[in-house]
Amino acid sequence: MIISKNKKAEFEYKILEKFQAGLSIQSGNLVKLIRSKKITPENSFVVYQNNRYEAIGMGGSMNKETIPLLLNPLEIKKIREYKKEKGITVVLLNFKTQGRYIKSDIAIAKGKTHGDKRQTIKKRDLDRENQRGLLD
Repeated sequence: MIISKNKKAEFEYKILEKFQAGLSIQSGNLVKLIRSKKITPENSFVVYQNNRYEAIGMGGSMNKETIPLLLNPLEIKKIREYKKEKGITVVLLNFKTQGRYIKSDIAIAKGKTHGDKRQTIKKRDLDRENQRGLLD
């Protein structure tokens, strides 16, 4: 079940590939904040430091600590290969629960240009108009 979603990510970036990562959260207080939607994946990104990938810059004003991500060695290798290209970033897409665990979908993404964003807005508006036409 999805707890919170990063809506900006799909607008700002073109998603190339998605992975599911576990969150290695040490404090119960942080889990409580994520489950109550006080910490969101908005404005966050993923960096490689301390020999692992970590999520930095969660959208909560209270807590700005880094959260280690649990990934397979093959996934880590694939992400590192993508990161060698220019303009590639890794972003958090959402927080979700799977059983008693909190997980996150992370995406390898490339930034959209201004023209791409305009096309996205135009497509969204056309879809909305078509939906209204079907309902009337």
